[in-house]
Amino acid sequence: MENRKKDDYKFIKEVIKKKPVDKKAVLIKLGCTVGSAVLFGLVAAFVFVQFLPIIEEKNQKPAQIEFEDDDPQEIPGATPETTVSPAPDNSTGSQSDGSADKTEEFGVAQYKDVYVEMNDIAQDAMKSMVTVTGITSSEDWFNITTESTKQSSGLIVANNGQELFILTEYRAVDTVDRVMVTFFDNTIVDGRYQKHDTNTGLTVVKVDLEDMEEDTLKNMTVAALGNSYITRQGEPVIAIGSPMGYSNSVANGQVTSVTNKITSTDVEYNLLTTNILGSSLGSGALITLDGEVIGIISQQFASSDKGVITGLPISQLKSMIEILSNNGEIPYLGIQGQTVTAEIAKQTGMPRGVYVSVVNMDSPAIQAGIQNADILIRFNGEDIDNMNKYQEKLRKTQVGEEVTLTVMRKGAEGYVEFEFAVVIGNQ
Repeated sequence: MENRKKDDYKFIKEVIKKKPVDKKAVLIKLGCTVGSAVLFGLVAAFVFVQFLPIIEEKNQKPAQIEFEDDDPQEIPGATPETTVSPAPDNSTGSQSDGSADKTEEFGVAQYKDVYVEMNDIAQDAMKSMVTVTGITSSEDWFNITTESTKQSSGLIVANNGQELFILTEYRAVDTVDRVMVTFFDNTIVDGRYQKHDTNTGLTVVKVDLEDMEEDTLKNMTVAALGNSYITRQGEPVIAIGSPMGYSNSVANGQVTSVTNKITSTDVEYNLLTTNILGSSLGSGALITLDGEVIGIISQQFASSDKGVITGLPISQLKSMIEILSNNGEIPYLGIQGQTVTAEIAKQTGMPRGVYVSVVNMDSPAIQAGIQNADILIRFNGEDIDNMNKYQEKLRKTQVGEEVTLTVMRKGAEGYVEFEFAVVIGNQ
């Protein structure tokens, strides 16, 4: 017993063989897998083809907003040349019966027709006007929520295919929780603040086209921006928007002056004054009888004792509107200046150029060493003899760029020339 080996106790000796492979089942399974992959690929390709235009549209870079610069052919306010009609030719000796010279009488009916026609022009232009409302919510000690609102008229200045760009007053959207835009047909859409200009107090608000109703989008219009450089004293104009301080109002009148100027940091603007009575909180636009916008109502620059509508010329605002719409940077030096005209230079002995009346604190100009009473004569080596040329040169620079300003500074023995390297800042 003791000599028995371990193997003697085994009573089952059997080898289990693996089941043979079912080639048919494998082929069927492989075929199903391949078929599913092909079907999935076809479905994925179909979905991709269907959604590709939508994806491309979403990812498409918005078009830049651009306006064509108007050419200031003449100084605003200059008297246009008078055209003299040739005298009638009476060489035949025949006498007129007077019927050709007879002027149709202008009565009350014709007077009424003129105003009806002007109102029609205004109503068409009002399709490019909106009301921008800024809403601020707050809670009192009893957790009761109240809302305060601020309003201003806005002008639709551009459409890039994805968004509308609306020019309005910054005071309406400053430090608010929500911006609402009401269109001409009373439809209301959410707007978004884009950027503002501190000199003019104007801002651009954007509205997504996909948020707008189809009928509103179809019937609203983008404002036709005219050339304010050719606007003359005495021309008829129409004020639209809220010139009286309340929405959807219209007033008619004439341009009374185009030569008054206002100066702010790095800019100088002409003012379009009218004989149209308006509110100190009035806003909107000034349009011609052709329906073109020539001015943006800006009552902050109006004479406080006159109570008339005053506007900034649209031609001088176009470059600024482009920058705001494209969310660009506004070049900044920090100089307030006045043009030294030939007459002033003759009377005072000053050099021709831009007289620096104020240099803003902590501005690039004051950091470079420019002082009050300096006279700017060259910008990057090019002569500067008025504020318009200074603005034009500054507008073409980029924030962070270094420029050379040449000034004349009065000393004990007269004016001495200095050059300063200035790095352009951002407003």
